[in-house]
Amino acid sequence: MKIAVFDPFCGVSGNMILGALVDCGLDIVKLEKMLRSLDLKGWELSAEKVLRKTLRGTFVKVIVPEETSSRHLPDIQHIISESDLPEYVRAKSSDAFQRLAEAESHAHGISINEVHFHETGAMDAIIDIVGSFCGLYLLGIKKVFASAVATGTGMLTCAHGTLPVPAPATVHILKGVPVAPTGINSELTTPTGAAILVTAVESWLDPPPRMKPQTTGMGAGSKDLQRPNLLRLTIGETAGDALWSSDRCIEIKTIIDDMDARIWPDAAGRILESGAMDCYAAMCIGRKGRPAMEATVLCPVPGLDAVIECIFRNTSTIGMRFGTVERAVLDRDERTVETGFGKIRVKRVFLDGKQLRAEPEYEDCAEASRQYNVPVQKVIAEARFAALESERNG
Repeated sequence: MKIAVFDPFCGVSGNMILGALVDCGLDIVKLEKMLRSLDLKGWELSAEKVLRKTLRGTFVKVIVPEETSSRHLPDIQHIISESDLPEYVRAKSSDAFQRLAEAESHAHGISINEVHFHETGAMDAIIDIVGSFCGLYLLGIKKVFASAVATGTGMLTCAHGTLPVPAPATVHILKGVPVAPTGINSELTTPTGAAILVTAVESWLDPPPRMKPQTTGMGAGSKDLQRPNLLRLTIGETAGDALWSSDRCIEIKTIIDDMDARIWPDAAGRILESGAMDCYAAMCIGRKGRPAMEATVLCPVPGLDAVIECIFRNTSTIGMRFGTVERAVLDRDERTVETGFGKIRVKRVFLDGKQLRAEPEYEDCAEASRQYNVPVQKVIAEARFAALESERNG
């Protein structure tokens, strides 16, 4: 499996990510061709080799026409959704802008719909964000990892006025992410760069999985700083003969002996909505011999605080234990198949690149069984068959 590991030892910005991808072999002509799917006119990309202190890197510049109006989140999401970009690129780009909107909303005390994107909504930022995910897609990256993000200090002037460094929006985006303050009097990490990285990265735990490096590159920033103003990217294949992927996450456990059991289904749903990857419970005997429930929740490292808060708010627990665990995970995707009972979503699972099984979404099957007045088992069987036929037909 091909993975990418970012090392933001001097921070991260949108054009630094583009530069690192190009330095690792991304064809800028193919990148431009993919980005032309966006309904944006008058922009160009350029790339040049530069030196930052004594190290070489690639500086990518996004050249855009002057714009007089700002954009709102729906405007940007419309531009992305109406493009012919791959689903991965559209979804990740939209998620990154959602993070930016939420961060600006939090920083300035306004609703998401009131957020006026200035620097982060300008055409160059759209190219930076969408282009970064296009680059990961074109290079065939399956998973992204990163080490701690370097941050600077001081003050900066932008469309919102004079702000402290890191900018409030940047700090909000990096919530739960390892950071490495440097004391350098400059904005090292921008909101755009932080949003791209946080959206792309699946694990912030050091070290990344064992791999065989294939290429490494440096994306250059525009400033002359005390350290080389570069973002390092290493691309490689995971080592070993395992036919599945692995990752690390946080496992949270808590014993609950004083909560109405009828609350649990709703609480579990809210915990999953808060960012948890899995959530389940088992009956046990708790303190003083009381019947109790042991709840187990898995969540990604960056989302730990939000998940813990949700557990405290929606259950009666007053404490929990958590630690890092590793998972063995099969590759999977979701597609919609046509059946005699309408469209049914199916989750396909792969082992060593080959489809191992396909499992229809039960909710879709149950709804179809009611609509067509047939047993739900019949809908499930037909959806499985349709998924297998789709696989045989490529």
